[in-house]
Amino acid sequence: MTPDPDPEFDAVAAAAELEEALGERPGAPGQPAEDSGRYVAMLEAEIEELQSLLAGKEELVARAQERADRAHREIAEARRRMAAESERELERRTRALLVGFLDVVDDLDRAIAATREAEHNPEVLAGIELVRRQMLAHLAKLGVAHVPALGEPFDPHRHEAMALVPVTDPAQDGRVVGVMREGYSIGEDTLRPAGVAVGKRS
Repeated sequence: MTPDPDPEFDAVAAAAELEEALGERPGAPGQPAEDSGRYVAMLEAEIEELQSLLAGKEELVARAQERADRAHREIAEARRRMAAESERELERRTRALLVGFLDVVDDLDRAIAATREAEHNPEVLAGIELVRRQMLAHLAKLGVAHVPALGEPFDPHRHEAMALVPVTDPAQDGRVVGVMREGYSIGEDTLRPAGVAVGKRS
């Protein structure tokens, strides 16, 4: 059984209210076209303004990202420079320490030479030579090697000329004819150049 219609519902009044509501929307039937055009133009202006704001924010974000990337690159470069500088400083200090040990080896060489020339106890000479060998063995573990110079062509990268000695033999001209201080290398580099006398043909 179908319920009776609501006795309070007024169909004519409802239709009038709906027509009135539709009439308030721009572009609704019965509203002038120029009002609809203004409304559309207003919406388009708002959209354009929002797009402009969005573009501005995107530009700001892009600039901020660029600055951040540049800052990261500068930090990485600063770290690289600091690491390289630390490595160079460590290498410099290590080489200075090793050269200091070479001075001790020089003293041992002089002590051995003096002991051989004078009357001496053979056990003393053997002891000094043992200390020298042990010192050179420890230096060898650190990559230090003796570089023979006597008879070699003079090389300013490996030799330090401390004297010029007149020679008559053309083969001795420009060659090391005496060694006053032994030279040593570390790896492929010269740790300390040999102090040498260089032959010069007169």
